[in-house]
Amino acid sequence: MAEDIDQKRFKQDTNSIIADTLTNLAEGVTGIAASKKQEWVLSIGHIVQGVRGGQFLSILQREWDSYKEKGRIKEDYQFTDQNYTCLHEILDFLEKDIPDETRFNLLKQLFLVTSTETMSNRDSILPQQYMKICKTLTTGEILVLNATYGVAKEDWWKDQHFGAHDWLGVITEKSGLAQRELVEIHERTLINKKLLSPRTLSDESGVRISPFFRLTDLGHKICEFVASYEPIRDQQE
Repeated sequence: MAEDIDQKRFKQDTNSIIADTLTNLAEGVTGIAASKKQEWVLSIGHIVQGVRGGQFLSILQREWDSYKEKGRIKEDYQFTDQNYTCLHEILDFLEKDIPDETRFNLLKQLFLVTSTETMSNRDSILPQQYMKICKTLTTGEILVLNATYGVAKEDWWKDQHFGAHDWLGVITEKSGLAQRELVEIHERTLINKKLLSPRTLSDESGVRISPFFRLTDLGHKICEFVASYEPIRDQQE
């Protein structure tokens, strides 16, 4: 009966989707380079973005293959709606945004952790929601989140009093951003994205640091999710 037909054969596997996207990127860059000089000059940014996106996509493909070879991704997972949706988010990011290593790594790690089904199951909507939020994060915001999550896992701060000035000092040092003002800029946008708790007191001098050094529950869950990523080098040992 028609209902018994295996629907998986009508879908592409993840590796094929990535390979087709890489081909399209290459053809797009070649086509731009072969166009009229004026059009080529206007498209330099697209060429750079295409080349960079292709490099990142090749990295994703290698890691995906490695995960499958090690059995960390179940064979049928690649045909799930969750996989297609999350993969689309990464491809959309590489096509429309300006990809850099920090931002790409965050999405790649989130995607691969989702694929292992260790932090969620294939029916969960959370990975897709996390992916959409992470796509909006700038490199600076990611650095602040990573630094905050790193401190949150330690114990030394839990018995101390922290104001906003103190928190900024710690995160400025841990994030490598060097300038307190830079951290403060990213702090405010992360508050708007509900990943950091807002400042307290009328003069904004206070902060509520417990239990995750100002990470909201959402911010902590996303950081915890991504932190469970295991790089290829660990799997090849």
